[in-house]
Amino acid sequence: MGELKFLYLTWDDVQRLAEKTADKIKEDGFTPDIMIAISRGGFDPARIISDQLSIRKLASIQIIYYSSVNEKMKEPQVLFPLNAQIKGLKVLVVDDVSDSGHSLLAAKEYTKDMGAEVVKVATLHHKPWSKYKPDYFAEVVDQWILYPWEPNESIQDLVQMLSDSGLAKEEIPKKLREIGYTEHELKRYLRI
Repeated sequence: MGELKFLYLTWDDVQRLAEKTADKIKEDGFTPDIMIAISRGGFDPARIISDQLSIRKLASIQIIYYSSVNEKMKEPQVLFPLNAQIKGLKVLVVDDVSDSGHSLLAAKEYTKDMGAEVVKVATLHHKPWSKYKPDYFAEVVDQWILYPWEPNESIQDLVQMLSDSGLAKEEIPKKLREIGYTEHELKRYLRI
């Protein structure tokens, strides 16, 4: 795992970050007609931000780019298309993080192609190396983010990475605790 650093987040952290992102949108004066969550990571942030902005129209699109922790596919792919009509509308696309930026660029291009009048993008996090800088985000980070909506997936990926790096099987729970995982999460999701 070498240089890879982790940022473990709780649900309270996510609420705070979504509120901070929503405040930036309000300060900018942007009022979207509809919001689009990028599935899967954008579902929870989009729901919280839609509440903060009092936007009741929330659609989704699934774009896949990561196959595992720090493992990308060649190109982002639309797995499930947009489930709403957006022609002529002001759209806010929401995801959890702008990491490489490729998925967000694909989503922005896709929504423009669907006829959106204005497309802006919001995330909780932005990484400095991303090819795309969202219009709104709460924080800039350089760690791999472990969001609270994916404990099973993240723990399984981390177990594989730690095993592949040569960490002894009995040392893996200790490393996961150091990252931030709780005893409850380890009891429920840890399989070695």
